[in-house]
Amino acid sequence: MIINEMFLSVQGEGIYTGIPSMFIRVAGCNLDCPWCDSAYAKSQEDGNEMPISSIVDEVQKYDVEHVVITGGEPTIYPEELKVLCNELNSLNKKITIETNSTIFVDCNPHLLSLSPKLYQCWEEEIIKKNLSKKCKKQIKIVVGSIEEALDALKRIENFDIEKENIFLMPNAATREKHIRGAAWLVPFCCNNNVRFGGRLQTLLWNSEHGK
Repeated sequence: MIINEMFLSVQGEGIYTGIPSMFIRVAGCNLDCPWCDSAYAKSQEDGNEMPISSIVDEVQKYDVEHVVITGGEPTIYPEELKVLCNELNSLNKKITIETNSTIFVDCNPHLLSLSPKLYQCWEEEIIKKNLSKKCKKQIKIVVGSIEEALDALKRIENFDIEKENIFLMPNAATREKHIRGAAWLVPFCCNNNVRFGGRLQTLLWNSEHGK
């Protein structure tokens, strides 16, 4: 598995926002989203090959329960991802896999965090397959306008997931853009009874590496 970085921080998004977590960021992604707050990990050339045993050894240096496998896009390493999940599960870690939900990998996380992209690549059948997994699920959708937010709400009507686990997040890779996006998205979420998703890594650290 090609790893861009590993670090200890707090979860910045979703239902576990604020929880101390060990982050495993893979290098490489099958999409190219312009608002990506980890664009430095888009290419496999932006990381180093690590055996699963070394990744697990690094995780064990930190006394935290939650481990987040993110990217880049973790599912471009399907076999390694399965093995890594099995190893971390054996250590009783609570695993979150963050994915754009364009590839289905049958592994066993504690939380499957889906971030489908409205216009870059929306694979409805893959999303539904992921939502059928017997684990916690959440959907986080980045939106850049009221029109996109309305489109997102219409699309998620097709999915079987609790509304409290659906987040709309501002299209923002910088703190300034996050604040501007929240100015219209928070009222939209209030008026449409849907959950606003902040991005702590952008608000607190301006999407800095290792945060």
